[in-house]
Amino acid sequence: MKIQQRFIQHLLLGFVFWLFFLAFIVPLAMEGILPKLGFGDERYEWFVAVVIGFVTVVWLIWFGWYFGSPLLLVMKWIGQLENEDFSPLKERHKVYKRKGKFKMRFRVYQEVITQLDHMRAQLQKAKVERAQVEEAKRDWIAGISHDLKTPLTYIKGYSTLLLNPDYEWSKEEQRNFIQEIDDKGTHMEQLVQDLNLALRFDGSQSVPIRTTTQNIVSFVQHVIADTSNDLRAQKHQFELQTEIQDAAMTFDPHLLKRALHNIYLNAVIHNEQPVMISTTIERQQNVVTIRIQDNGVGMTEETQQNLFNRYYRGTTTEQNSEGTGLGMAIVKSLIEAHEGTILVESALQQGTTFTITLPVVK
Repeated sequence: MKIQQRFIQHLLLGFVFWLFFLAFIVPLAMEGILPKLGFGDERYEWFVAVVIGFVTVVWLIWFGWYFGSPLLLVMKWIGQLENEDFSPLKERHKVYKRKGKFKMRFRVYQEVITQLDHMRAQLQKAKVERAQVEEAKRDWIAGISHDLKTPLTYIKGYSTLLLNPDYEWSKEEQRNFIQEIDDKGTHMEQLVQDLNLALRFDGSQSVPIRTTTQNIVSFVQHVIADTSNDLRAQKHQFELQTEIQDAAMTFDPHLLKRALHNIYLNAVIHNEQPVMISTTIERQQNVVTIRIQDNGVGMTEETQQNLFNRYYRGTTTEQNSEGTGLGMAIVKSLIEAHEGTILVESALQQGTTFTITLPVVK
């Protein structure tokens, strides 16, 4: 029932009680009280007017309290929320009975009170989440500083060795040093690209999608080949399983490769022991499903729930991370930029499975 209808019902009910009260008090005064006080019939009229006026004023005051006191309490609650005090209303005992039902005068505004209570809970939850995000941002800034500093330290170290005039390095040694410098420079470049993409997505800027039509199976094969050739992936095994050979679809090869590469690299980096990383490609009607599964260490429930959250690293700065904490958040954004979806399933010591669903657009 709407507040307006309930308000009218309570107002009419109060008016009926006012009439019944007058019908009771006026005859009682005229027949029982006035004769005892020695008033004649000629004085009844003005006395009746006084009684009716007095009863009406008392009833109006009661009406004001009945309909106004809940509003005052609601305004007090709104002021409490405005001051970011999201604790439950202290005067709840005035609103509810012992069994949790609304008291009569608060039933008129029960939707408002219920919505305020719901909003209070949501605001309290948002405040906690906001504090967690701010803490995660601080940890992320510390982590990204560490991640950028580590390859920079290698670059400066190897450069200093090469520029040392007191020692003659062999060509093989020079080549190894330059290779390390190049690898660390590539790593820093990837970190900067992650930051650039993160800022674009975080600022609601659209990332330009330059689509081409390609065979998704051949494309995934090339991504797997590139990842398996990475020195960090040498000890891991990769396999591709599919019953389809030609699945032409439209996508941005650069961005999709970045998303898939991040997933494969995530499995490589977080599994020190050799694992099998298998990829399955299926097509059902107008969607293609890419399922990437490994039998590695898996994830905790907390990591799984926060995996796609920006700034969540899942590791401390003392642990080997080789990432910005933005990798999987960027993966999700890139997949969604293709109007696709990505899900993750994982359990400790049972491996991890990423399921990507992309629409077939030709």
